Amino acid sequence: MTAKKNIVQVVNGLGVGGGELKLLELLQRLNPEKYDITVISVGQGGILEQEFRRTGWPLIVLPRSWRFDPLLVCKLAREFSRVRANLVMSTLFYADILAAAASLIYRPKALVSWEVITGRLRPHQVMMYKLFSRRFDCVAAVSNSIHPFIIRDRGQDPRKIRTIYYGVDLAKFSFTARQKRSTPFVFGTVARLVHQKGHTHLLDAIPLVLKHHRNVEWHLVGDGDRAVELRDKARRLGIEQAVVFHGRQSDIPQFLSTFDCFVLPSLWEGFPNVVLEAMAAGLPVIATCVEGTDELVVHGETGFLVGKEDPQALATAMCDLLSTPAQLERFSIAGRKRVEKYFSVDKQIREFEMLYDELLMVEDDTVSARGEAK
Repeated sequence: MTAKKNIVQVVNGLGVGGGELKLLELLQRLNPEKYDITVISVGQGGILEQEFRRTGWPLIVLPRSWRFDPLLVCKLAREFSRVRANLVMSTLFYADILAAAASLIYRPKALVSWEVITGRLRPHQVMMYKLFSRRFDCVAAVSNSIHPFIIRDRGQDPRKIRTIYYGVDLAKFSFTARQKRSTPFVFGTVARLVHQKGHTHLLDAIPLVLKHHRNVEWHLVGDGDRAVELRDKARRLGIEQAVVFHGRQSDIPQFLSTFDCFVLPSLWEGFPNVVLEAMAAGLPVIATCVEGTDELVVHGETGFLVGKEDPQALATAMCDLLSTPAQLERFSIAGRKRVEKYFSVDKQIREFEMLYDELLMVEDDTVSARGEAK
């Protein structure tokens, strides 16, 4: 029987973010007969800590004393050595840099970075990535469209980048082909209320839609630093009766089941998992044509793609769907089929396990060859 491989997953905190939630999902599904996994959160814990502990894998939280605590490098290397890590995978910037630095002290057989977003890097982050990019044996990208970002801002060797798309747990989303409902028609979005997600442009589009279609509502699920500003803007535009702010919610599948169409007006993305979930729930999607989203939504087949920061384009797409309800069912069925074929969580897990096995097998073969040469 082949010995299990020791894998350490390093993450920057355990808050409710896309990267953290997808890592949690990965940990819940990796094969325990093949891997022994240790999870290390560097710098902070978070509200998902108990969820991570419920996976059954050991969880270590290494708090930091300063904004960037160099002592964490030594502590992390000590943990790598203690568990005899064969492979280390890091998620999010702080974890990437600390894991790469710790690999100078204890070198695992393979070091992988999971690049989950295309957030704008600050100058010091660009500098740190370029300093440590050679340490990574692979960068697992969540979409093809973020490869140029990884090459440019991280200084990463393009030969080391591999796309592993996010997957969605289809069992969580009961699928019923969407058909025209009784009014009001509900456009919904699930996203943090922050600049990146472009809610302000959606609000600007709503009066343009209401000129032609009255029995329509927009439901916004999420919270963030733009919440007060967006509520004020809805009042100024005179659309507060048509816009419902639900705040942060945990039961996303339930909310998706109440929508007729999903809208995501983001200014940039990496690979928006919520669009996958909307398509799995049978929702047509209207979204901006940004990184990752354009690999999910097929324009005119599963929904509409529009230019970013363009309220008129958003309004036109929403009016098009409202005026031709036959598209609703067609987009609904096509979107669900696309997720089933290309973006299931089972497919994602298989591809991660293939990556781990490939990296560890190459290293094992190299070690064996060295032994035979002696």
